[in-house]
Amino acid sequence: MHELMEVTGETVNLGIEDGGEVVFISQIESHSALRAFFRAGSRAAIHASGVGKTLLAEMREARVKEILYKRGLAKFTERTLSTPAALFQELQAIARRGWAVDDEERNPGMRCVAAAIFNEYSEAIAGVSVSGPTVRLTPERALELGPMVKRAADEITASIGGHLPRR
Repeated sequence: MHELMEVTGETVNLGIEDGGEVVFISQIESHSALRAFFRAGSRAAIHASGVGKTLLAEMREARVKEILYKRGLAKFTERTLSTPAALFQELQAIARRGWAVDDEERNPGMRCVAAAIFNEYSEAIAGVSVSGPTVRLTPERALELGPMVKRAADEITASIGGHLPRR
């Protein structure tokens, strides 16, 4: 996570799913004055978070529907994916490319790129993300960061004895 923060210059977060929400469990803050900040233990809506969407993309459809039924799809900004059809379409794209983008879906002016971390059974157990203000983390920059975040997640997966799912 430290290396990813140094390479990208942005804040790096680690989160897990708990009860249909994302819980941020660790963060390495950017050195920039303007940066993302999520206190360890803070929770976020799973459908409006890069970490959340990357975890949802790895779940069985029945589990995603169960979470949506229980939690709903609250609309936080104009960019929040607040319909099941829009969310499922996005989850398919995330599963194909291996990383997610939170494009101002929870907080205006903030963008995030995330990828899943897997256990020894190839199950997504966490997500790592890079978050920053949209003035620095532009859509073009997000496209550059996606593969970098995916590589970092894959390295974390390997370091904990995890296995990537076969695609």
